[in-house]
Amino acid sequence: MVTIKDIAREVGVSPSTVSRALSDSPLISEKTKQNVKEVAQRLGYERNELARGLVKGSSGAVGLVVADITNPFFSDIAQGVGEVAHRFGYGVMLCDTAGKANRESDYIRLLRRKRVDGLILTSATMDDPYLKDLAKTRTPFILVSRLCRSVDAPYVVVDDRVGARLAVEHLINLGHQYIGFIGGPANVQSSRDRMATYREVLQEHGLAEKEEWMGFSDFTQAAGRKAGRQMLSLPERPSAIFAANDMIALGVLEVAEEMGVLIPDDLSLVGYNDISYASLPRVQLTTVAQPTQEMGQIASEWLLSTIEEHKRHPLHCVLNPHLVVRRSTAPPAS
Repeated sequence: MVTIKDIAREVGVSPSTVSRALSDSPLISEKTKQNVKEVAQRLGYERNELARGLVKGSSGAVGLVVADITNPFFSDIAQGVGEVAHRFGYGVMLCDTAGKANRESDYIRLLRRKRVDGLILTSATMDDPYLKDLAKTRTPFILVSRLCRSVDAPYVVVDDRVGARLAVEHLINLGHQYIGFIGGPANVQSSRDRMATYREVLQEHGLAEKEEWMGFSDFTQAAGRKAGRQMLSLPERPSAIFAANDMIALGVLEVAEEMGVLIPDDLSLVGYNDISYASLPRVQLTTVAQPTQEMGQIASEWLLSTIEEHKRHPLHCVLNPHLVVRRSTAPPAS
């Protein structure tokens, strides 16, 4: 492996001069910098970022913690984060919690031990106790698509009350009066906001709420299958279902097909997020679209600017969703 000493010997300067030249130190002349870099490239020198990080107290990387990387929603956020990080010259260390809070706290500790320069958290629930501890450290972090009541942390979210209203009012405008709701985890703010708005819109239109037609679950396809089967097996079932995310909606689609329930003839279905699967020809899911890549980009830009400037700026960014109407919704059968 080529070392700084090898380059110094080739150029005829000291190892410290090579180190400064490779770091673009203003103490080194432009001619020497150019000579050093040309020799380094010719010899195939690769900088030891770990050793450099130990010296400078920086890794040149940020940590991204997601709840489920198999969900395209989080993949899109990660793409936005990575795009900006690359522009800043940073790497991204990705950790997938599989929706487990204890795994999330373990990964945060691991990433901090790896000396990441900052954290982007997409899977924090409303009362995560470790966020209080994290807020006391010097590690900057930002929440994406999540809020935490116990910590005044910077965040980038979508207005879930606006999104839920778009979904439910779309179904009501089609003529549906019997509308069910399948939410995500009850301890996630976005899930609670979507549930609260669903109930609010029903009340505004004088429509009945039925406990058996609403409930919290997980943001997974398996949870959608389970909740969908229970709801569609009721003696009196809804004519439409608003699912709190597209993965839940895909689970409902699966179960409906197994049970011979035609979509949208027998059941209208609305999801949330507008993941890539939603527009597939066999799916064609009506859904509430979130600007997921933009959310990742905004969070990454805030974090890396904070790191570079050594100064934290407040950020409470709320973006607007929009409704994408496809073939999974229609007026109810007479």
